[in-house]
Amino acid sequence: MKNFLLFFTILLLFTACDPYQFDETSFIEFKKDPCFGACPVYNFKVNGKGSATFHGDRNVSKTGDWTRTLSPEATNALFDAFEKSNFGQFQDEYTAQVTDLPTTWVTFSNGTLNKTVKDYYGAPEALKNLEKMVEAIAETDEGWAQ
Repeated sequence: MKNFLLFFTILLLFTACDPYQFDETSFIEFKKDPCFGACPVYNFKVNGKGSATFHGDRNVSKTGDWTRTLSPEATNALFDAFEKSNFGQFQDEYTAQVTDLPTTWVTFSNGTLNKTVKDYYGAPEALKNLEKMVEAIAETDEGWAQ
């Protein structure tokens, strides 16, 4: 019985000290579609525990499949920014009658919200700022392994 209590206490301490604020079912997915020029084409996804994947198709420094684990600080900051942006209030699509722009798809899922936004043209600055945060993580060459 003593061993069981000791094991249970240690298990409780490890789960209580989890530095990640979100779980592995929460995720952010970011997809860049092609244009007629040299636009980057890739798909990036990160879950609430920092597990990230990148698939580069073209016009990116890393092509193929890549993985990495983001730090708890970087993961929490990214997911916090999405929650604070009130991501659910964005329109489902931002577009206009213009040609040859890349399309960016942003999905945020946190257990209560599962929303995808299509950004072709005219997205608000708040959404653009989130996209820049994700791009900074996805497009870096540091920390990725193939």
